[in-house]
Amino acid sequence: MRLDVPTLFAVVTLVALLMAGWICFMAWGKPARDALWAWGLALLAYAGSHVLFAMLGPQPLASLVIGGNLAYSVALSLMLLALRRFDGLDTQAGPPLLVQLQLFAPVLAIVLLYLLLMDQYAARVVAGSLTFSLQIVFILRSLLDRRMPRHGRGRYILLTAFFALLASLLLRSLAAAMGWMASNDDDAGRLWLTMVFVVALCAVISISLGFVYMTMERAELRNFELAMKDMLTGLSNRRAISDQLHMAVSRAQRQGQYLSVLMLDIDHFKRVNDGYGHQAGDAVLRGVAHTLLSRLRAQDQIGRFGGEEFLLMLPDTSLEGAATLAEALRQAVEATPTQWGAHRISVTISIGVAGGVITGAVTVDGLVAAADSAMYRAKQSGRNRCEVAPPLLAPN
Repeated sequence: MRLDVPTLFAVVTLVALLMAGWICFMAWGKPARDALWAWGLALLAYAGSHVLFAMLGPQPLASLVIGGNLAYSVALSLMLLALRRFDGLDTQAGPPLLVQLQLFAPVLAIVLLYLLLMDQYAARVVAGSLTFSLQIVFILRSLLDRRMPRHGRGRYILLTAFFALLASLLLRSLAAAMGWMASNDDDAGRLWLTMVFVVALCAVISISLGFVYMTMERAELRNFELAMKDMLTGLSNRRAISDQLHMAVSRAQRQGQYLSVLMLDIDHFKRVNDGYGHQAGDAVLRGVAHTLLSRLRAQDQIGRFGGEEFLLMLPDTSLEGAATLAEALRQAVEATPTQWGAHRISVTISIGVAGGVITGAVTVDGLVAAADSAMYRAKQSGRNRCEVAPPLLAPN
């Protein structure tokens, strides 16, 4: 089957314009620095490059050739910028020098190379294709950046599309360098153009869907964090830590394992709010949360259970081990004041410990109630201390 190059031009251009329009519609009302705006503008530049290419005749005008390739390079730079903004790597202060070079140097290089090589078709194709390939390598590096902890399916769609684009550009560069194509108008040139535009059509659809899907994944992640995280401390909220405790109790019951919980409360927290203000109180809550979290094992879980109450879940931990950890945490909080302006605010905590071998008779509510009751005794006994609930079941 022989594909018509002008038709491919038109299809790729229309698809790019359609995708650009919908992505800009999605970005409507968002800040100008939002990643969606940069991606939408990139697709507009991509479509613009094909419009200019479509205007080329048998004797192409230098302005159209340079303009089309310049627009293509701008599109790739805007995509790189969009990815950096999406990942939060582009700040108000501006990207570092190396990133500025990655964004702007290829665009300038395209103009200079095409001005110098305008009369040398093969050299022009090789130079342009390699420059675009370098820009795609920058994009792939951004997509694979290790600083981003979650690589969802949208990111893998983008990786696949950009690898395909990279391969097609490198193959076209090789064909021009080996003399397999003398111009865009001979049979070989039209064949390579057909290959490039088929890949481009698939790529423009894939990169648009991939970026939109990546945006949806980010929104889902944020919604999950809002539902399951305490925004002040960054710890699990009451709902999340309760769900984790239910799963841990069920697992411990099936396997007959130890499980302990600590319920702790900041002593005289109202005095902090009254004496220093609620912002200082928030800082103290964050400081205590950080101190507790930094001294837990990877398998331990902690959540903010209430105003100034925290619940800690310790899998595979006996009552004695939990009591030892509780005392270490109490001492750590007492020894770690929170800096608030010129003030160093010291607080203490009272801790209730409950746990043991989990049997079918143990419930989550009963375990939490036992720890809460022990914490209440610690409060009644003078605060800044640990109290241990009676063991649930003595080990065999």
